[in-house]
Amino acid sequence: MTAGATLASLLSLAALGLVALAPACSSSSNKGGPGGGGNDEGGTSSGGLMLGDGEAAVLCEAGSNLQCQESTCPNGGSTTISGTVFDPAGKNPLYNVAVYVPNATPAALPSGVTCASCSDLYTQPIASAVTDASGSFKILNAPSGQNIPLVVQVGKWRMQYTLATVASCADNPQPSGSLRLPKNHMEGNIPDIAISTGGADSLECLPLRMGIDATEYVPGGSTAGRIHIFQGYMGATTMPAAPRSSAALWSSDTSLEPFDITLFSCEGAPTSGGGPMLTSQNQQYLLDYVNNGGRVFASHFHYAWFTSGPFTSIATPPLMTWTANTLMGQSATIDDQSTFFGAINATTAADGGTFPEGVALDAWLGNVGALTNGELPFFYARDNVISTNTPAQVWLTLDKSKMSANDVMKLSSDSSSAPPQYLSFDLPLNVGVESSKCGRVVYSDLHVSGGPGANEPPLNGGAPVLADYGTGGSAGIAPTGCAMHPLTPQEKALEFMIFDLSSCLIPIGQMSMPPNLPQ
Repeated sequence: MTAGATLASLLSLAALGLVALAPACSSSSNKGGPGGGGNDEGGTSSGGLMLGDGEAAVLCEAGSNLQCQESTCPNGGSTTISGTVFDPAGKNPLYNVAVYVPNATPAALPSGVTCASCSDLYTQPIASAVTDASGSFKILNAPSGQNIPLVVQVGKWRMQYTLATVASCADNPQPSGSLRLPKNHMEGNIPDIAISTGGADSLECLPLRMGIDATEYVPGGSTAGRIHIFQGYMGATTMPAAPRSSAALWSSDTSLEPFDITLFSCEGAPTSGGGPMLTSQNQQYLLDYVNNGGRVFASHFHYAWFTSGPFTSIATPPLMTWTANTLMGQSATIDDQSTFFGAINATTAADGGTFPEGVALDAWLGNVGALTNGELPFFYARDNVISTNTPAQVWLTLDKSKMSANDVMKLSSDSSSAPPQYLSFDLPLNVGVESSKCGRVVYSDLHVSGGPGANEPPLNGGAPVLADYGTGGSAGIAPTGCAMHPLTPQEKALEFMIFDLSSCLIPIGQMSMPPNLPQ
């Protein structure tokens, strides 16, 4: 059949009301946008019929295809949707959240650890954007009309909205505070997060202060919630009691696999989970987990995972160089009553290139009021890490120039000039390109809190931050014993790191991108 006959047939179908040619399907469409992966040539192909000049005719039965509601606006204009996405508490705007209009009901997300790419987690986006360091976004070339679906998503955190009206060829700003990530798994999707508690930190209370409902806290592998508590050495438990971390969390490959993310709260001693000390087999289970797409946050004494065993042999030299005191199993405490300051690495990636994630962290902390004179104030600094080796990436370092002379003297004799406080590395290492990596480990050489029963010292002359589980130095029941107070500066930094850890893996040194649009 000739191109002219094909066009004639299509026009006949259109006259019968069986096929409509959408305005957005012409070569004058303004599809795409900065970094959006859109079709810069104009037309889209969504299973429609192709015209002779390469334009696409999208099948447009009523309600079947939102692409048919995209408009070609005069003077290069666009139908846009803009707004700001917040954390579950509705307080802090979030960086690197994908916001998109799906062309179908969002599909179920994969369960448990998986090596999913960004595109695996999104459902047919036809117009998209990603939030910047202020949490703001603007979607270009959005469909207009009534009841337009909108998805906000970072990794397996996902919330679905319906916009009552989207006006054509105009901006459609969403009310401030109207878009956030879910508080519970009944209103949206939340990744399964395993938390091992400990006697020197109360990391398990952070999700509650980030806005997650208390009903999401469950013992161990219970499927009734998404915050799964395991009891580490001297750590908090749940009611009914949580299982021991050593017996139920890192005891096998299969015990780790149900969880998208694991958070290890410092136990106050090299990791044992309240049971036997770590073995090389335990370390191998964790390495397998990360290689398969797991995400791990390890606080202070959880260095025990990385100072010996299989993590030390995956790279030469090892990913981290540890102080001699650390290799002897010591704490490397400096002064837990002093305020320290950390410099955000906003310049250099591990390979010597740029580090846009560090730039975003620095800007984001400034936007949420967490910086003092351009640096992050925090307590409970440690100096276990001398330096990192490629491809491990430093995010935050201790500023020794702002330490007292007495505190500087307490540093390990082999400590570096700027001891790393946050660092990360992506696995597996034996893949050809960075974009093929699946999992990430973040190691923190500072605590998020003073631990169960310990008040945080006052910052900048303010009031002390109340202790989780009250005073007395012992752990209690999570989450009922967690103190409810605004996030401290170091908790805000950790909120950023946890959502970054949750996202589909963006290789270090690359910019976050909106979901790809149909070509």
